[in-house]
Amino acid sequence: MINETSIRCFLTLAKVLNFTETAKLMYMTQQSVSKYIAKLEEDLGFQLFIRTKHYVMLTRAGRNFYEFFSRMEEEFNEVVEQTKQYYDNVNGSLLIGHLEWLEISSGISNALRLLKSKKPKLHFVIEKHPQFELNELFLQRKLDLIITYSEFAPKGPGIMQMKAMETPLVLLVSPDHPKVREDATVDDFRNEPFIKAAASRERLSESKHRALRQCKELGFTPSEIIISANLESAYTAVKFGQGVLVSTMLSRMSLNSELVCYPIGKMEELLCFWHEDQENPAVAEFAEALEKSYHEAPASQGTKPVSGLLRPTLGNQPVP
Repeated sequence: MINETSIRCFLTLAKVLNFTETAKLMYMTQQSVSKYIAKLEEDLGFQLFIRTKHYVMLTRAGRNFYEFFSRMEEEFNEVVEQTKQYYDNVNGSLLIGHLEWLEISSGISNALRLLKSKKPKLHFVIEKHPQFELNELFLQRKLDLIITYSEFAPKGPGIMQMKAMETPLVLLVSPDHPKVREDATVDDFRNEPFIKAAASRERLSESKHRALRQCKELGFTPSEIIISANLESAYTAVKFGQGVLVSTMLSRMSLNSELVCYPIGKMEELLCFWHEDQENPAVAEFAEALEKSYHEAPASQGTKPVSGLLRPTLGNQPVP
């Protein structure tokens, strides 16, 4: 079987046409060079060199194989360089996507800070997308990692996931709703019209199925299911008293709206997703750093504590 050392000996000898010089350049004995050349000639079935006491020269077969092996060496070096550049680019960058209405910038910043302490040259891009586009870009390999809720998990083989954190679910109600009072609880609103925001490019039947599944999980028996075109429309519908909405404390609208906020007593998981065959080690390392960031973060960062603080609010003032 032809091996790399035999080819390197052949190419070197073909250039210098001197066994002694070839041995020096190859850091071998002259006897070893002669054995490799003889073995290569045996494997190829052709004499590659004419040897005399006064000179060494290539045969016609030797010239043919010299051209061939030279091209092979050049192509091999090109492939090595291209591959090196590819992995330099892959390992030096990180493309992250998350739901456009999630307020998780502090958690991502903390995770990237942890990661860049180990990889100071890491280049990263953070993109916000509607749910359908987020999953689509991920499945097309245009995003290395995405962050979204478990109910929107991308489907397909070889997809890895890691829980970044849990965030409290809350029920949002219009401050003008007649049932809003100081001693009101979620139980007072379980039969109210239930508003659900459709995910981007989601069929109406799929949106209703998600709404019914969530109602069943939370023990709601709504008089009506209302599907809004998007999250903004859903919040507007709640504001004008058309129904109630379940959200999380990671939603910018939950954090900043004037709606009344009742803790449901259940949690929603925020997950990281990436492809199993992803060759960039920074992807899994970022997921671990994000989980660590939320795990170690003080209560005032990322999300609010899980228990004991999600009291209903009227405007910006908590209900006593």
